[in-house]
Amino acid sequence: MPRQFAPQSLYNMMGEAYMRLNKLPEAEHWYTESLRAKPDHIPAHLTYGKLLAVTGQKTEAERYFLKAIQLDPSKGNCYMHYGQFLLEESRLLEAAEMAEKAARLDSGEFDVVFSAAHMLRQASLNEAAERYYGQAASLRPNYPAALMNLGAILHLNGKLQEAEANYLRALQLKPDDAITQSNLRKLWNIMEKQGLRTMSP
Repeated sequence: MPRQFAPQSLYNMMGEAYMRLNKLPEAEHWYTESLRAKPDHIPAHLTYGKLLAVTGQKTEAERYFLKAIQLDPSKGNCYMHYGQFLLEESRLLEAAEMAEKAARLDSGEFDVVFSAAHMLRQASLNEAAERYYGQAASLRPNYPAALMNLGAILHLNGKLQEAEANYLRALQLKPDDAITQSNLRKLWNIMEKQGLRTMSP
């Protein structure tokens, strides 16, 4: 065994490799080995929880996600994994709550903040989603997807000129993005009907 890896980490990585190969019994074997080596190994609780969810053992999966949170309530990653599970179970408001906790704990992590914004939007919590899309865009100001999503939520929330500015910035960075182009055309139609000036050529 390579010295730089603790046994529980190596076993968990083996489980993840088998999971990617869709060899679920082998993945389960290595996840349980990881937990046997170190019963409080948080990554193994999360990966094993995902496997249990995939195999339809939802109650057991939830138990592992909650145990991971209990082991370290300061880890945003644990809340995000649990939130993803809740989202897949169509428990949207609970998922949004977990996503928000994750984003508060890992406020400098783009992926966490961006995912939280998506979950909040899916739960129709559009004001909170706007806040986190804004935060994601400030973490990666030159990332077109962040700007496009911020534009979309602003558009949805009726902040049309702010939406336009974000769509245009996204298109400066990625001019051929069909979704952003389509969203911008729809926005311009709404703005023109409301008598608002647009940046339309």
